[in-house]
Amino acid sequence: MRASAETGLRLTPGTILLATGSDGVLLHCRAPVAAYVPPAAMDWAARGAAVPAEHEAAYARCLEAWRSAGLLEGTAPQNVAGAGPSRAGASRALPAVDRPVLVIVSSPGCGYCLHLRADLEANREALARLDASVLLVGDGSPTAWGARPAPGRAEELAEAWADVARQGTPSAVLLAPAPGGSPRILRGFDAVTAALIELGGGDPGRTVSEVPTSCSATVGAGPVDVLVTVHARGRAVGVAARGPGPVSVVAGLVAEESAPGGDTGYVPVTLRVERPRNVWLIFRGGELVARSRSAGETLSLLRRITAGFGPPEGHQSRLLCGALVHTGGRAVLVPRNWLSHFVVCSSLLARSGWRPCPDPYVLLETAPGPDPDDARPVLVHPSPAGIPQRTPVTAVLAQPPDRPRPAAHARGRALAAIVNWLARPVTPQQLREAYALLSGLPVHLGTREESAAFLTAAATDAEAPS
Repeated sequence: MRASAETGLRLTPGTILLATGSDGVLLHCRAPVAAYVPPAAMDWAARGAAVPAEHEAAYARCLEAWRSAGLLEGTAPQNVAGAGPSRAGASRALPAVDRPVLVIVSSPGCGYCLHLRADLEANREALARLDASVLLVGDGSPTAWGARPAPGRAEELAEAWADVARQGTPSAVLLAPAPGGSPRILRGFDAVTAALIELGGGDPGRTVSEVPTSCSATVGAGPVDVLVTVHARGRAVGVAARGPGPVSVVAGLVAEESAPGGDTGYVPVTLRVERPRNVWLIFRGGELVARSRSAGETLSLLRRITAGFGPPEGHQSRLLCGALVHTGGRAVLVPRNWLSHFVVCSSLLARSGWRPCPDPYVLLETAPGPDPDDARPVLVHPSPAGIPQRTPVTAVLAQPPDRPRPAAHARGRALAAIVNWLARPVTPQQLREAYALLSGLPVHLGTREESAAFLTAAATDAEAPS
């Protein structure tokens, strides 16, 4: 922990305070955490002004909220990249194992656990080739993948490590044959999935693994007929399909790869293709990201989407949001959780010239404007052919604050939420550059339904309420 050189606040490592005029934004460089700092709080926190007695209680609540979010000393943000697994206590009496065993603890009502079980089932063939065992416990009798444990051993291990559930679910313990060292305790979907990838001989840093969304349990937790690995500039992407038509399309996607790589290890399901009736649907986790009317169009969409999972160039900002592109050559940014709604409404949007962009991330570059100091954001569309297209971004559509706030702060609060779309980890300079690029855009506040109506009525680049 340290005191910021620019403020009186004691910021956690990786947190910066951006002064954005009279107000500011607290942002974390390694986790998607942000907080708006209104003008009065900036005076007190960063400029040394005295806190009036009548505002002390309100300011204390602000500090506690920022501390709880991991932005001020005393806490750390959740899911920070690079956080290592903890170690089990050496005093525990442990059952011996003769090969690596990953004991995963789940619970019946955990959506992450449902998604993880579906990934394990989709990878059953890959896991069967391992000289290791994977046990899922906590919901009835233990379920095993990979090398079969000796009779009674699965139940023994499940009982010995049942208290790992206190870490939250899913959690796991990775056991190694003696003298392999102490067991490793793993917390959360990301850490457990990374352990599974490593067991299969893969590199978690080069394998796409996304934390399930709230709707993943209903879509992503269902069974699939095939799971394949597709490559995007050195990164492995798991693409699954259900039904004969989607299976054939996914097989065609793999067949045309120039360097398939012969993957046989564990890869989580990132994209899923289904065909209910005559409509082809592509899901990313539980989100509908594209729909089409033919196998050929679906294959083309998959090529484009998987290409977008490649690493960004050094001068690009990668945002976890969605985009809509107009036939007139402009684009607007939208919250990622609105994208499924816009895909469902794509026919209506198309009448006004708009279409949802299927790219998995929004890649932004800086383009010079009419004034040398007037930088403009440009949306970059990755291409499997390696020749990306570019579309100027002209506005952002965003959800208004949950609770009534002073109207004068609406734009500042919206921008704090928008810059928090930036994918982490990033450097402090990259955060500053992204904020500078996004803060010049008009921001239109409204629900997703109001935003759809706004786009389909008379699309305009007018400034929103601020």
